[in-house]
Amino acid sequence: MVEEIARYLRRSGWVQQSVERVMPDLPRWERHLRSRGVTVIPHLPSRSWSPANSRAHNELILLMMQAHRERDGSREHAHRNLTMVRPYKP
Repeated sequence: MVEEIARYLRRSGWVQQSVERVMPDLPRWERHLRSRGVTVIPHLPSRSWSPANSRAHNELILLMMQAHRERDGSREHAHRNLTMVRPYKP
């Protein structure tokens, strides 16, 4: 799954250096995703819509936002609400 996550990052527009920077964290990302019920990393561009694919995309996007060097707290907050990482906060 780690290689699938790296492929997802590259297809999302991350440059190779950015992917290499987070490679040591990807096993932790995999454990986190599996604990949240994500078992398959969706393809980009998306070939089909499903609730499982949408959930996986949202979970991955949150991890990507949290790994970004320039973080946007309000966007992360909104995405945590979307993914239900914790109880909803307005």
